[in-house]
Amino acid sequence: MNFNPYDDFVFFDSCAFDGGDHGEQMASEKAREVLEQNKKKVMLMHSVVSEIKNPNTPDWIQEIEPRSRKTVKLGLIDSEQETLKDIQRIIVGNGNLEKREADCFHIFEAQKYGGCFVTSDVGIYKHSDAIKQGYGLNIVKPSEFLELLIKYSEQT
Repeated sequence: MNFNPYDDFVFFDSCAFDGGDHGEQMASEKAREVLEQNKKKVMLMHSVVSEIKNPNTPDWIQEIEPRSRKTVKLGLIDSEQETLKDIQRIIVGNGNLEKREADCFHIFEAQKYGGCFVTSDVGIYKHSDAIKQGYGLNIVKPSEFLELLIKYSEQT
């Protein structure tokens, strides 16, 4: 995977901040530092903001939200509803939609507005090729995102 993360919107899943193993958590922290050094804000979808505002979310993650750029909730037109249903089919398959509904909406929003979605959620990541092929969205782990940031930071 090779794309310039400075050329498009990059959205973070809430679990990209503190999910995954220690290496992914450290990569996420470093990636946010690199973004700030290059005067780029963390992008959050309105659906992720509601997760971050949960009282059980660690304070340091909640502190990211006021400094970030956010999308706003809008109604979906028919074609967008069809796209969302297809993303749900890809992510959920024969599983329980209720458990993955928010994740599917995060992916829908990310593909609508941007080119990259950073997550440490294995249940999302394992479908990254199908989402990329169908919708052009790059789904990356924090460690992969950090590699791209470092590579392209030298060019900015």
